[in-house]
Amino acid sequence: MRTSKGQSTEAVFIFHNMVRKLIATHKPDYLAAVYESMGPTFRDVEFAEYKANRTETPPELKEQIPLVRKLLEAMKIPVLEYPSFEADDVIGALARRYAERGFEVVIVSSDKDLMQLVTDKITMLNPAKDDAMYGPEQVKDFLGVAPGQVADLLALKGDAVDNIPGAPGIGEKGAKEIILRFGSVEAALERAAEVEKRTYRESLQNNREQILLSKRLATVDITAPVDAPLEELALTGPDRELLREVYREMEFFSLLKELEAKADVEKVPSAEFGSFETLENLLAFAGAGPVAVAIDEAAFGVAVAGRAISGPLAVALPLLNNAAIGKIVHQSKAIFRHYPEAIGITRDVELEAFLLNADPSGCSLDKLSHVYFGENTLPGAAAKAHLIWQLAEKLEPCINSEQGERAYREIDMPVSPVLARMESNGIRVDTTVLAGLSGQMEIEITRLTAEIQEIAGHTFNINSPAQLGKVMFEELGLPVQGKTGKTKNYSTAADVLELLAPDHAIASKVLEFRGASKLKSTYVDALPTMIRPETGRIHTTFNQVGAATGRLSSSDPNLQNIPIRTALGREIRAAFVPEPGWRMISADYSQIELRLLAHMSLDKVLVDAFLNGEDIHTRTAAEVFNASPMFVTPEMRRSAKAVNFGIVYGQTAFGLAQALGIPRGEAQTYINNYFARYAGVKKWIEQTIAEVRGTGYAITLHGRRRPIPDIQSRNPNMRGFAERTAVNTPLQGTAADLIKIAMIRIDETLRREKMKTRMLLQVHDELLLESPPDEVDEAVRLVKHEMESVEKLEVPLLVEAGVGPNWKDAK
Repeated sequence: MRTSKGQSTEAVFIFHNMVRKLIATHKPDYLAAVYESMGPTFRDVEFAEYKANRTETPPELKEQIPLVRKLLEAMKIPVLEYPSFEADDVIGALARRYAERGFEVVIVSSDKDLMQLVTDKITMLNPAKDDAMYGPEQVKDFLGVAPGQVADLLALKGDAVDNIPGAPGIGEKGAKEIILRFGSVEAALERAAEVEKRTYRESLQNNREQILLSKRLATVDITAPVDAPLEELALTGPDRELLREVYREMEFFSLLKELEAKADVEKVPSAEFGSFETLENLLAFAGAGPVAVAIDEAAFGVAVAGRAISGPLAVALPLLNNAAIGKIVHQSKAIFRHYPEAIGITRDVELEAFLLNADPSGCSLDKLSHVYFGENTLPGAAAKAHLIWQLAEKLEPCINSEQGERAYREIDMPVSPVLARMESNGIRVDTTVLAGLSGQMEIEITRLTAEIQEIAGHTFNINSPAQLGKVMFEELGLPVQGKTGKTKNYSTAADVLELLAPDHAIASKVLEFRGASKLKSTYVDALPTMIRPETGRIHTTFNQVGAATGRLSSSDPNLQNIPIRTALGREIRAAFVPEPGWRMISADYSQIELRLLAHMSLDKVLVDAFLNGEDIHTRTAAEVFNASPMFVTPEMRRSAKAVNFGIVYGQTAFGLAQALGIPRGEAQTYINNYFARYAGVKKWIEQTIAEVRGTGYAITLHGRRRPIPDIQSRNPNMRGFAERTAVNTPLQGTAADLIKIAMIRIDETLRREKMKTRMLLQVHDELLLESPPDEVDEAVRLVKHEMESVEKLEVPLLVEAGVGPNWKDAK
């Protein structure tokens, strides 16, 4: 990012977004930025070569540092800088000082050296690792030593970044062993003769002063005489005029527009709580217009035009059931769930905000209040109602745009009461089936544990990434697939294990162990505890704002993540059963995203294949491998299926090679052959990426937008991910919209015809219902009809429906 004068501002923009996210997510009461001192510190005096290896800051980054300072000034975030002290020392001294006064302190940094400061009262947040939070246990898992031993670890292994010499011949592994055995550098030096390994022993004996110097250099000086009065660190909100100047200078025009929009909303008069004695008086003041309604525990709040009132919930119930009075709310689904007879809810600011920003984490009242007003939600139902009214005024022009209107009015709002009814319906679970599965899984986990530890040659905690990494990469010598810098923090993540599994039994068995353990703890053992005594059913929560594509998500419990590709996952589905004597119906869209790809790309080969009812994976295999369909082998079809779905998700040759276990060059050939035969798909992908690069957002057939700002990133990894997102979003988002429209129509028909059949779950492209025997055939016909006719496309939508005594056997 550059201004019209050519000045780079990318680092400033990234920093600004990080700080905004930090404030919105964690809501700190006090905040400060700490800068490095320009002058020499005591470390430079004691060791002239300290930090001598550090490379010069790139000029493009250096020129942005004053801009960051100016931005911090506009955000009214104090900058702390003390001569002769490094930023680490200032952070350490203040963190310990305020922790001792009872404050919960969070250090925001990616510098592992600062982990030595972590205590029960001081945690560390690393924004470079997806906001990973480190307490004492997390530090120990990550570094292998306790926070109080981090400086000892650095004193032995050294630190190339800061040019801390350490102990010659002692690397990370040896340093950890020594510190864990003796507890500290000083104790290790005193008992060096007890160290068995000669090179370690002699290094300790011959380099005592250098090691102690290294510890002094690595130790954060928490006694640094720095002071920052608490009142000067209070987070009070930005200086809007100065912030406007900064945004304008750096040409952050989207942020400038957002800032000015907030200023417009703030002109709404403050709520006059209690200015009306009765709800009737307030409604009379509102006239024929809608009112904002908030429900907070046993109280309600109603607001209109800057005036609000609150009172006992019982008084507001007639208002909820009055269709003549339009109501604006936040989280309409929750209101429908608790008050099924509620009618006249015309707007939901949560859904409106999500339609505009597609940010699953940014639609709560607290977040919206902070974004649009720079403050958190005030307590009380009246204040919340007033906030909802203000938000409605701000969001209305955006929602009434031509495209946003359709997704909001035809999908998001009408599906809300449908989901509320599904949540209330719940689903029955056969605990006997789950108990049997629990016993089977315990046997399986015990078997896998024994086999893994037999390969290792000793017992260890398989659930500990540190211990598992040591066994796999140090003791067994498996090829290292991922580690951080020179510190040997081995990755044992699933993608690493999947790469190793074909050639190394321990990796495949650990994957099996983890899969069985997760299924047992997350579902088999947990589901019975979630059954509500009053209904005998499990009641999940569907989240309308849970995924940026518009897909529904499920929580408490998440019933969308039960794996279907594993035998154990399928057996768990057998525990989900209908009402006694009833039948379970499963209806699943067949290859809906590929059919949408055909519709959007108008690729002739793809469209013809679906119109002719061909098996699309066999057809693709024939095209990619230049073979007749009758000669396509199961292996060729499997590869073609991976290519088909890989195209939908923007998979690279590297990803496809991993999925199929083939060389990268061969995977690239598959992709090249695919695009040579499906030229229309290639053209659509290129056009879609170009359009998103121009507009900044992807869009579904129904007008749902997803901002993709990283499409302009200069970072190739971020830009590549954004391009894949740009391609997948119209497909996955449209599929999500289509099934929601079908759900609305199915629910409407079931209610109109007074059928007993009930919708229970939505799992991506699948609907699950329970039906009495005399309605099963009609229910199947209804569901298939509504799902298949939901939208007129260039190719037919196909639904596979099944009936059975449980979820598994209805497939």
